[in-house]
Amino acid sequence: PRDIKVHVTAKGSVQGTPLHDETVHVDPYKRVSVWLPVQSTTPGSIDFTATAGDAADSDGLKQSVPVQRAVTLVDLAQYGTTTGPVSEPIQYPAGAMPGSVSLGVNLTPTVIGNLKGAFSYMQYYPYWCWEQRLTKAVMAANFKRLHAYLGKDVSWPDSEGIPAEALADAAQFQAVNGGMAYWIADDRYVDPYLSAYTALAFNWLRAQGYTPPAAVEQRLHAYLEGFLKGESVPDWYTQGMRSSVRAVILAVFAEDKEATLDDLRRFEPALKDMDLFGKSWFMQAALDLDAKDLAAEDLKMILNHSNETGGKFQFSETLDDGYNRILSTPMRSECTVLTSLSRYARGSAADAAIVGEIPFKLVRSITATRGGRDHWENTQENLFCMQALADYSEAYEKTVPAMHVAVSLGPDAVGTADFHSVQAPAVQLTKPLPDSLAGAKPLPVAIAPTGTGRLYYKVGLTYAPTVLPDSVNDGMSIHREYSVQRSGKWLLLKSPMQVTRGELVRVDLYVQVPAAREFVAVYDPVPGGLEPVDRNLATTSEQDAKAGDFQAAGGAFWFNFDDWEDYGAQLWDFYHQELRHDSARFYADYLPAGHYHLSYSAQAIASGSFMVQAPKAEEMYDPDIFGLDSSAVLVVQDPVPTPAPAATSKH
Repeated sequence: PRDIKVHVTAKGSVQGTPLHDETVHVDPYKRVSVWLPVQSTTPGSIDFTATAGDAADSDGLKQSVPVQRAVTLVDLAQYGTTTGPVSEPIQYPAGAMPGSVSLGVNLTPTVIGNLKGAFSYMQYYPYWCWEQRLTKAVMAANFKRLHAYLGKDVSWPDSEGIPAEALADAAQFQAVNGGMAYWIADDRYVDPYLSAYTALAFNWLRAQGYTPPAAVEQRLHAYLEGFLKGESVPDWYTQGMRSSVRAVILAVFAEDKEATLDDLRRFEPALKDMDLFGKSWFMQAALDLDAKDLAAEDLKMILNHSNETGGKFQFSETLDDGYNRILSTPMRSECTVLTSLSRYARGSAADAAIVGEIPFKLVRSITATRGGRDHWENTQENLFCMQALADYSEAYEKTVPAMHVAVSLGPDAVGTADFHSVQAPAVQLTKPLPDSLAGAKPLPVAIAPTGTGRLYYKVGLTYAPTVLPDSVNDGMSIHREYSVQRSGKWLLLKSPMQVTRGELVRVDLYVQVPAAREFVAVYDPVPGGLEPVDRNLATTSEQDAKAGDFQAAGGAFWFNFDDWEDYGAQLWDFYHQELRHDSARFYADYLPAGHYHLSYSAQAIASGSFMVQAPKAEEMYDPDIFGLDSSAVLVVQDPVPTPAPAATSKH
């Protein structure tokens, strides 16, 4: 046992000149804590110096603790596309922290990208039912159509012969009644949607210079006409499924001049029953038959399912599981909507104005959903997305880019870029904004392309507000709750939140996305008084780890919805986390629309009052799509000393 003199000082970002002298009695192999209260003042670091010793020997150490600025960066952006000069006004954000405002301008000659993996997926696809053979044939035909976006290093040697081979095999999958089957050409296995899809693919291949087998196509159309006008449908077809498949047939017949305007109007009442996929094909039939009123009505119904952020436009709907039998997916529907909107915009200047910039924002969503993955989810998605991108490129990107672009902010130059191919990489130009612009009038960001081709741009501002709003929902939302277990129950804490040093705190994060989001990161700053408990470390207390198991506290946000997806519950979910001293971070490559629950535990390790910065959820590659919750205050109190037991004596 020894009596050790301890001397601790702190300097740097602290109030006053904190110091502490104490002599502590320490038994062999025991540890004693010594506390030095400090008050941080400015961002920087607090530099501690501590010495401890007695007459026999002594030791010392220096330790620097960072003091971070209590800021959260906010991104604002405006997206657009142009073939000539354009100007976007910006204004220095009110309430921005000095020195934090930066202008960013992103330029690119195409919005179509990430196509290589989708073609590779289809090139080496291992299965051979009729839908897959036909899809591979159409993808092979599209390979040449979209080769300008792929580059010389991407090849598909036998792509030109694959469509003819598939068309030659069509008769093997056609039943006696004229319908098509996946594997066995028998009336019992005929699938109405597959039959309608076959007729669509025949038209696509014909447009690429291939000739569908006449006998097969004639019998197929007879079967489809019977399905269109008859009442005989599979017993597992709902009204909406039947209406949607009929819309596909109407689109085929309208293109082939086998349907009339009267036919289309006869099915108009069923429009409300169709899913987005069916509505999109009904619109294309209306455009082919010059039924502008029906197309406009259809467009309104489709846009009622939309969700728009600064640079993306997405669609969502709720369908029952039966739609899986007609190979329905949200992405297939979005791609078909893109094809329909691209066609609608080509009608007239007024039609183009109604559609506006929705198609290019929709393309950004579709290509971002594919993102870093090798391909879209299945053969149908890969094909319909490729068809949609090809339709978009023919409507908006026919001209090969050959342009010089100059960007300026008011009288000052920001930078330049040159594009001579759709494969040219995007160019990012940045410029810090001086604080002298605070309170000034808006300045124009002038983007001046000279030459030919279409230019896509993003004008963005990044800054740190001095005061954050209670919450922000710019395409997604996040809500954070702290709770602590006392007397066997979890209690929800309200700011200023009070806990006792040594207590275990559970942090729950609730993320809501109204439409699919890609590459989402959740960042939750950890206040200095807490230390996250990593349940994967061998040194973590098993009792502390189990204490973090989820049990919703009374009044928790959890009870607002009953469909929360927990961390790692399925493939497309949050699946990676990092628990650091300063933050907890969670990542997801792709999130379908829905509600997501994240949770971690932290222990109160230091007494004091601490700022709890706002948690943030954002798309890493589109940070203007984000959500913020409010900041809070955490007060960690010293535990109440346990009174010594009263002395007793025997007489």
